[in-house]
Amino acid sequence: MKKENLSKLLLLLVAMIWGSGFPATKIILETGVKPFEFLAIRFFITALIMIFIMRIKKIEIKKEEVMIGAVAGVILFAAFSLQTIGLVYTTSSKNAFITGANVIFVPYITWILTKQKPKLIYYISSVICFIGIGILSFEKNLTINFGDFLTFLCAICFALQISTIGSKIKGKNPFSINTFQMLSAGIVSIIANIFFENATILSRSYDLKQVIALGYIITFNTFICYSIQTFAQKDIEPSKVSLILTTEIIFGAIFSVLILGDKLNLQLILGGLLIFLSIILTELKKS
Repeated sequence: MKKENLSKLLLLLVAMIWGSGFPATKIILETGVKPFEFLAIRFFITALIMIFIMRIKKIEIKKEEVMIGAVAGVILFAAFSLQTIGLVYTTSSKNAFITGANVIFVPYITWILTKQKPKLIYYISSVICFIGIGILSFEKNLTINFGDFLTFLCAICFALQISTIGSKIKGKNPFSINTFQMLSAGIVSIIANIFFENATILSRSYDLKQVIALGYIITFNTFICYSIQTFAQKDIEPSKVSLILTTEIIFGAIFSVLILGDKLNLQLILGGLLIFLSIILTELKKS
Protein backbone atom coordinates (compact mmCIF):
# COMPACT_ATOMS: atom_id res chain seq x y z
CA MET A 1 0.00 0.00 0.00
CA LYS A 2 2.87 2.39 0.82
CA LYS A 3 4.35 1.76 -2.61
CA GLU A 4 0.99 2.51 -4.27
CA ASN A 5 0.62 5.75 -2.27
CA LEU A 6 4.11 6.83 -3.30
CA SER A 7 3.21 6.12 -6.92
CA LYS A 8 0.07 8.26 -6.54
CA LEU A 9 2.10 11.18 -5.15
CA LEU A 10 4.60 10.84 -7.99
CA LEU A 11 1.78 10.87 -10.55
CA LEU A 12 0.37 14.02 -8.92
CA LEU A 13 3.79 15.63 -9.33
CA VAL A 14 3.75 14.58 -12.99
CA ALA A 15 0.34 16.23 -13.43
CA MET A 16 1.63 19.48 -11.93
CA ILE A 17 4.71 19.53 -14.17
CA TRP A 18 2.60 18.67 -17.25
CA GLY A 19 0.27 21.51 -16.34
CA SER A 20 3.17 23.94 -16.53
CA GLY A 21 4.01 22.56 -19.97
CA PHE A 22 0.92 24.00 -21.69
CA PRO A 23 2.10 27.63 -21.56
CA ALA A 24 5.70 26.57 -22.28
CA THR A 25 4.54 24.76 -25.44
CA LYS A 26 2.43 27.77 -26.45
CA ILE A 27 5.52 30.00 -26.14
CA ILE A 28 7.57 27.62 -28.31
CA LEU A 29 4.92 27.52 -31.06
CA GLU A 30 4.38 31.29 -31.02
CA THR A 31 8.09 31.89 -31.60
CA GLY A 32 7.93 30.05 -34.94
CA VAL A 33 8.87 26.46 -34.10
CA LYS A 34 6.74 24.03 -36.14
CA PRO A 35 4.59 21.40 -34.31
CA PHE A 36 6.34 18.28 -35.69
CA GLU A 37 9.73 19.97 -35.34
CA PHE A 38 8.98 20.60 -31.66
CA LEU A 39 7.88 16.99 -31.10
CA ALA A 40 10.95 15.63 -32.92
CA ILE A 41 13.28 17.61 -30.67
CA ARG A 42 11.29 16.74 -27.56
CA PHE A 43 11.10 12.98 -28.04
CA PHE A 44 14.30 12.17 -29.92
CA ILE A 45 16.61 14.02 -27.53
CA THR A 46 14.82 12.41 -24.59
CA ALA A 47 15.29 9.00 -26.25
CA LEU A 48 19.03 9.61 -26.73
CA ILE A 49 19.39 10.51 -23.04
CA MET A 50 17.56 7.34 -22.00
CA ILE A 51 19.52 5.10 -24.38
CA PHE A 52 22.73 6.55 -22.89
CA ILE A 53 21.47 5.68 -19.37
CA MET A 54 20.52 2.16 -20.49
CA ARG A 55 24.02 1.59 -21.83
CA ILE A 56 25.66 2.85 -18.64
CA LYS A 57 23.43 0.69 -16.44
CA LYS A 58 23.68 -2.22 -18.92
CA ILE A 59 19.91 -2.71 -18.98
CA GLU A 60 18.96 -5.77 -21.00
CA ILE A 61 16.86 -5.02 -24.09
CA LYS A 62 13.93 -7.42 -24.48
CA LYS A 63 12.00 -7.73 -27.73
CA GLU A 64 8.56 -7.57 -26.07
CA GLU A 65 9.45 -4.33 -24.26
CA VAL A 66 10.72 -2.83 -27.52
CA MET A 67 7.43 -3.71 -29.23
CA ILE A 68 5.25 -2.30 -26.43
CA GLY A 69 7.31 0.89 -26.39
CA ALA A 70 7.27 1.23 -30.19
CA VAL A 71 3.47 0.89 -30.40
CA ALA A 72 2.92 3.25 -27.45
CA GLY A 73 5.33 5.74 -29.06
CA VAL A 74 3.34 5.92 -32.31
CA ILE A 75 0.14 6.49 -30.30
CA LEU A 76 1.94 9.11 -28.21
CA PHE A 77 3.07 10.87 -31.39
CA ALA A 78 -0.53 10.97 -32.64
CA ALA A 79 -1.75 12.34 -29.30
CA PHE A 80 0.86 15.08 -29.07
CA SER A 81 0.55 15.98 -32.75
CA LEU A 82 -3.17 16.60 -32.31
CA GLN A 83 -2.61 18.44 -29.02
CA THR A 84 0.24 20.60 -30.32
CA ILE A 85 -1.46 21.53 -33.60
CA GLY A 86 -4.69 22.12 -31.68
CA LEU A 87 -2.84 24.54 -29.42
CA VAL A 88 -2.12 26.70 -32.45
CA TYR A 89 -5.88 27.28 -32.89
CA THR A 90 -7.13 27.43 -29.30
CA THR A 91 -6.09 28.77 -25.90
CA SER A 92 -3.70 27.00 -23.56
CA SER A 93 -6.30 26.70 -20.79
CA LYS A 94 -9.00 25.14 -23.07
CA ASN A 95 -6.36 22.79 -24.49
CA ALA A 96 -5.53 21.67 -20.95
CA PHE A 97 -9.16 21.03 -19.93
CA ILE A 98 -10.11 19.05 -23.05
CA THR A 99 -6.91 16.98 -22.94
CA GLY A 100 -7.84 16.03 -19.38
CA ALA A 101 -11.02 14.38 -20.65
CA ASN A 102 -8.90 11.36 -21.65
CA VAL A 103 -9.76 9.80 -18.28
CA ILE A 104 -13.31 9.18 -19.50
CA PHE A 105 -12.14 7.04 -22.43
CA VAL A 106 -9.62 4.87 -20.55
CA PRO A 107 -12.21 2.39 -19.09
CA TYR A 108 -13.75 1.81 -22.54
CA ILE A 109 -10.42 1.19 -24.22
CA THR A 110 -9.30 -1.00 -21.32
CA TRP A 111 -12.60 -2.92 -21.78
CA ILE A 112 -11.60 -3.65 -25.38
CA LEU A 113 -8.08 -4.72 -24.36
CA THR A 114 -8.88 -6.69 -21.19
CA LYS A 115 -12.64 -7.51 -21.49
CA GLN A 116 -13.37 -5.61 -18.22
CA LYS A 117 -16.74 -3.89 -18.77
CA PRO A 118 -17.08 -0.31 -17.37
CA LYS A 119 -19.61 0.32 -14.59
CA LEU A 120 -22.70 2.54 -14.95
CA ILE A 121 -20.98 5.56 -13.39
CA TYR A 122 -18.65 5.76 -16.40
CA TYR A 123 -21.57 6.20 -18.79
CA ILE A 124 -22.98 9.02 -16.64
CA SER A 125 -19.54 10.62 -16.42
CA SER A 126 -19.12 10.43 -20.19
CA VAL A 127 -22.36 12.38 -20.79
CA ILE A 128 -21.34 15.10 -18.30
CA CYS A 129 -17.85 15.24 -19.82
CA PHE A 130 -19.17 15.70 -23.36
CA ILE A 131 -21.50 18.48 -22.18
CA GLY A 132 -18.52 20.19 -20.55
CA ILE A 133 -16.43 19.90 -23.70
CA GLY A 134 -19.35 21.28 -25.72
CA ILE A 135 -19.71 24.33 -23.47
CA LEU A 136 -15.96 24.86 -23.53
CA SER A 137 -15.64 24.52 -27.29
CA PHE A 138 -18.71 26.15 -28.86
CA GLU A 139 -18.10 29.52 -30.50
CA LYS A 140 -20.67 32.34 -30.67
CA ASN A 141 -21.91 31.09 -34.07
CA LEU A 142 -22.56 27.62 -32.55
CA THR A 143 -19.58 26.03 -34.31
CA ILE A 144 -16.81 24.08 -32.58
CA ASN A 145 -13.35 25.59 -32.50
CA PHE A 146 -11.06 23.57 -34.82
CA GLY A 147 -8.30 23.53 -32.20
CA ASP A 148 -10.70 22.18 -29.59
CA PHE A 149 -11.81 19.39 -31.95
CA LEU A 150 -8.18 18.34 -32.53
CA THR A 151 -7.59 18.43 -28.77
CA PHE A 152 -10.63 16.17 -28.26
CA LEU A 153 -9.11 13.59 -30.64
CA CYS A 154 -5.83 13.98 -28.77
CA ALA A 155 -7.58 13.05 -25.49
CA ILE A 156 -8.76 9.77 -27.07
CA CYS A 157 -5.19 8.99 -28.18
CA PHE A 158 -3.80 9.71 -24.70
CA ALA A 159 -6.38 7.32 -23.25
CA LEU A 160 -5.27 4.66 -25.75
CA GLN A 161 -1.61 5.21 -24.80
CA ILE A 162 -2.33 4.85 -21.06
CA SER A 163 -4.46 1.74 -21.60
CA THR A 164 -1.92 0.12 -23.93
CA ILE A 165 0.93 0.44 -21.44
CA GLY A 166 -1.25 -0.33 -18.42
CA SER A 167 -2.51 -3.60 -19.91
CA LYS A 168 0.94 -4.83 -20.95
CA ILE A 169 3.45 -3.54 -18.39
CA LYS A 170 3.11 -6.15 -15.63
CA GLY A 171 6.46 -7.92 -15.15
CA LYS A 172 8.23 -5.63 -17.65
CA ASN A 173 10.97 -3.00 -17.24
CA PRO A 174 9.20 0.41 -17.33
CA PHE A 175 12.41 2.33 -18.14
CA SER A 176 13.10 0.12 -21.15
CA ILE A 177 9.51 0.46 -22.43
CA ASN A 178 9.60 4.24 -22.01
CA THR A 179 12.95 4.50 -23.81
CA PHE A 180 11.57 2.85 -26.94
CA GLN A 181 8.32 4.78 -26.59
CA MET A 182 10.33 8.04 -26.77
CA LEU A 183 12.50 6.71 -29.62
CA SER A 184 9.49 5.59 -31.66
CA ALA A 185 7.69 8.91 -31.15
CA GLY A 186 10.89 10.82 -32.00
CA ILE A 187 11.53 8.96 -35.25
CA VAL A 188 7.94 9.38 -36.46
CA SER A 189 8.11 13.10 -35.55
CA ILE A 190 11.30 13.57 -37.58
CA ILE A 191 9.71 11.86 -40.59
CA ALA A 192 6.63 14.09 -40.25
CA ASN A 193 8.82 17.20 -40.03
CA ILE A 194 10.71 16.22 -43.20
CA PHE A 195 7.56 15.54 -45.23
CA PHE A 196 5.17 18.20 -43.91
CA GLU A 197 7.40 21.03 -42.62
CA ASN A 198 10.27 21.07 -45.13
CA ALA A 199 12.74 19.55 -42.65
CA THR A 200 12.96 22.74 -40.59
CA ILE A 201 14.67 20.79 -37.80
CA LEU A 202 17.81 20.58 -40.00
CA SER A 203 17.99 24.27 -40.90
CA ARG A 204 16.66 26.32 -37.98
CA SER A 205 18.75 28.14 -35.39
CA TYR A 206 17.16 28.60 -31.95
CA ASP A 207 17.29 31.68 -29.73
CA LEU A 208 17.77 31.62 -25.95
CA LYS A 209 14.03 31.81 -25.18
CA GLN A 210 13.33 28.79 -27.37
CA VAL A 211 16.26 26.81 -25.94
CA ILE A 212 15.11 27.43 -22.35
CA ALA A 213 11.50 26.43 -23.15
CA LEU A 214 12.61 23.35 -25.10
CA GLY A 215 15.06 22.37 -22.36
CA TYR A 216 12.30 22.59 -19.75
CA ILE A 217 9.89 20.48 -21.81
CA ILE A 218 12.55 17.84 -22.60
CA THR A 219 13.91 17.55 -19.05
CA PHE A 220 10.78 17.83 -16.92
CA ASN A 221 7.69 17.24 -19.06
CA THR A 222 9.17 14.38 -21.08
CA PHE A 223 12.18 12.60 -19.52
CA ILE A 224 11.23 12.89 -15.85
CA CYS A 225 7.43 12.76 -16.20
CA TYR A 226 7.18 9.81 -18.59
CA SER A 227 9.77 7.86 -16.61
CA ILE A 228 7.67 8.37 -13.47
CA GLN A 229 4.38 7.57 -15.23
CA THR A 230 5.63 4.33 -16.74
CA PHE A 231 7.15 3.28 -13.40
CA ALA A 232 3.97 4.08 -11.45
CA GLN A 233 1.76 2.11 -13.86
CA LYS A 234 3.26 -1.10 -12.49
CA ASP A 235 1.38 -0.51 -9.22
CA ILE A 236 -1.80 1.33 -10.25
CA GLU A 237 -4.61 0.33 -12.64
CA PRO A 238 -4.95 2.39 -15.87
CA SER A 239 -8.25 4.11 -14.96
CA LYS A 240 -6.81 5.36 -11.66
CA VAL A 241 -3.59 6.49 -13.37
CA SER A 242 -5.56 8.56 -15.86
CA LEU A 243 -7.69 10.03 -13.05
CA ILE A 244 -4.65 11.29 -11.12
CA LEU A 245 -2.95 12.59 -14.24
CA THR A 246 -6.06 14.50 -15.19
CA THR A 247 -5.43 16.94 -12.34
CA GLU A 248 -3.04 18.46 -14.87
CA ILE A 249 -6.08 20.30 -16.27
CA ILE A 250 -6.28 22.32 -13.07
CA PHE A 251 -2.56 23.07 -13.07
CA GLY A 252 -2.66 23.75 -16.82
CA ALA A 253 -5.46 26.28 -16.47
CA ILE A 254 -3.78 27.97 -13.50
CA PHE A 255 -0.39 28.27 -15.24
CA SER A 256 -2.07 29.46 -18.45
CA VAL A 257 -3.89 32.25 -16.63
CA LEU A 258 -0.83 33.26 -14.59
CA ILE A 259 1.83 33.02 -17.30
CA LEU A 260 -0.03 33.68 -20.57
CA GLY A 261 -2.89 35.80 -19.26
CA ASP A 262 -5.67 33.52 -20.59
CA LYS A 263 -9.05 34.98 -19.69
CA LEU A 264 -10.94 33.13 -16.98
CA ASN A 265 -14.47 33.66 -18.39
CA LEU A 266 -17.74 31.96 -17.41
CA GLN A 267 -17.61 29.59 -20.42
CA LEU A 268 -14.15 28.34 -19.42
CA ILE A 269 -15.10 27.97 -15.74
CA LEU A 270 -18.42 26.17 -16.37
CA GLY A 271 -17.07 23.84 -19.09
CA GLY A 272 -13.97 23.07 -17.06
CA LEU A 273 -15.97 22.34 -13.90
CA LEU A 274 -18.26 19.90 -15.73
CA ILE A 275 -15.26 18.04 -17.19
CA PHE A 276 -13.63 17.88 -13.77
CA LEU A 277 -16.93 16.73 -12.18
CA SER A 278 -17.14 13.89 -14.71
CA ILE A 279 -13.63 12.84 -13.72
CA ILE A 280 -14.39 12.91 -9.97
CA LEU A 281 -17.53 10.78 -10.51
CA THR A 282 -15.44 7.99 -12.02
CA GLU A 283 -13.65 7.71 -8.67
CA LEU A 284 -16.83 7.50 -6.57
CA LYS A 285 -17.35 3.88 -7.64
CA LYS A 286 -14.36 2.95 -5.50
CA SER A 287 -15.64 4.80 -2.40
